[in-house]
Amino acid sequence: MRRSIRTRRSRKKVGQAFELQLTSMMDVLVIIVVFLLKSYATTMNNFTSVPGIKIPISKSQDEPSDSLQVIITPENMTFENQKILEFIQTASAAGSADSDYEFKKQDLDEGSRRIVPLYDALMKAREKAEVLREKSKARDAQGRPLPFEGILAIQADKRVQYDTIRKIMYTAAAAGYKTFRFLALKQDS
Repeated sequence: MRRSIRTRRSRKKVGQAFELQLTSMMDVLVIIVVFLLKSYATTMNNFTSVPGIKIPISKSQDEPSDSLQVIITPENMTFENQKILEFIQTASAAGSADSDYEFKKQDLDEGSRRIVPLYDALMKAREKAEVLREKSKARDAQGRPLPFEGILAIQADKRVQYDTIRKIMYTAAAAGYKTFRFLALKQDS
């Protein structure tokens, strides 16, 4: 009988001395949160679209990196969400559903190959990027600011002519943009 009383008393003492250790539980929780944050990856691109634009469809699974963007529709051209020029409608396409558009004469130079408003906007954006790179602490091996990347995303309507795309690429290359990314809608499997 004495033995059972001692056993009961020892059980009560163990129960009274045992406490929940919050410090170790918080450590485990922090490790789980850090793991989840590191393993969770999202891409945040700021590519916008214009209402009514018909974008080509692609089967590519690549995600485009964030870069400056030109949007071309048969009606106008925007650079970084600001309209930089409007096309004029040709007389032959007046009133038809498949309207044909051209550049205004004052919008082109260099033998009608370079688009002046686009060139001006691209140069302004490049100058701004170079000023920011000068102020940045990121440097190359020789201690100079990192070079200008010159990446341009082009989002063109299906109805835009190849000649217009070629003029945009020529203009961008003249402004120092050497890499072009054409944006398309991802086809659902």
